[in-house]
Amino acid sequence: MANKHIIVVGGGVMGACVTYYLSLHDNIRVTVIEKTHIACNASGKAGGFLAYSWSDDTPLGDLSRKSFKLHEELATDLDGENKYGYRKVNTYSILYQKQSSLKEESDNKKQQKDILASWIDTSGIRHMEQLGNTSDTAQVHPRLFTETLFETAKQKDNVTLQIGLGVSHVIVDDNEQLKGVELDNGEIIQGDAVVICMGPWSGQLPILKVPIDGQRAHSIVFKPKTSIPAQMLFTTILDNTQTHHPEVYPRPDGTIYMCGATDNSKLPSSADQIQVESKAIEVLERLWDTLAPELYDNKNEELIAKQACFLPISEDGTAFVGIYPKYNKQVLLAAGHSCWGILQAPATGLMITELLVNGKVSCVDKDAVEALDPRDRCC
Repeated sequence: MANKHIIVVGGGVMGACVTYYLSLHDNIRVTVIEKTHIACNASGKAGGFLAYSWSDDTPLGDLSRKSFKLHEELATDLDGENKYGYRKVNTYSILYQKQSSLKEESDNKKQQKDILASWIDTSGIRHMEQLGNTSDTAQVHPRLFTETLFETAKQKDNVTLQIGLGVSHVIVDDNEQLKGVELDNGEIIQGDAVVICMGPWSGQLPILKVPIDGQRAHSIVFKPKTSIPAQMLFTTILDNTQTHHPEVYPRPDGTIYMCGATDNSKLPSSADQIQVESKAIEVLERLWDTLAPELYDNKNEELIAKQACFLPISEDGTAFVGIYPKYNKQVLLAAGHSCWGILQAPATGLMITELLVNGKVSCVDKDAVEALDPRDRCC
């Protein structure tokens, strides 16, 4: 259909990737609707870690592999190294306990731990394993990545962003034919298809039944006094009677991102209502003091973000990517990717674009398409 009008609801990384790939088609007009601001939830507060093959034992293996490659292509096309901190990284897991009765490691293990000695107190490392290298793990700054895709898409005449009002209703007629969407102020925007990219809020529009919710995750970002190598850490820290699993991601801008466990706090009505739990931040600060006590002199000056977001979690643990089971194939979903949203967003955006342009998905394999298909999992 010439000059097809697609409404994308949501200004996070899913909405950004859908919009970017749609913008490459001159016969499609795109309107993006975002209630608060671009990358307002997890897309602005996630870690941005990318892994090529970590989903290989699931039906989504091809989705992750394709998306990892698309990240490489986008970084080349959009100058990702300079614009949003794209780089290849080495990735490790460590078991950490400051006081331990475990026997001393072998000389080989001690040499392995020395890889982290420039920034981690290696005396507490009880076990270490390399999970990935610069051929199969990478990172981006998720907020900057999301903003870059939207800014690039906006340079085309066929993309418009409307920020400040949310969508209250998807409008269909008596024949279940899509008419468009209604905004919070009652304004009607007509469209030929709607793509719901609202993260954990994707199930809250009245006529859509999408089994999705959110889990709150906290993180801190700080600026150490020395530069840190491109070494991502997945940790298990034994802290007295408690066990913690923070993830630690140094970034090329000189900051370090650290996130902790999720909790079951109730999803608020919008992203600007998310509350930060001070105790969760205190735990992360204490764990950082345990891992790397020498990295900063003045915590109050160098801790630059204390934040929380809600990860979108589907009822069955698999994201929704595809056509909603009602409304004449005019409503599509791209939501529910949990902690892998930044990684899997480019392939998700391309899948949605292929469905809208060609009527079928060809960029990932059949197993991924069937696993992500919303049609037997909604309503």
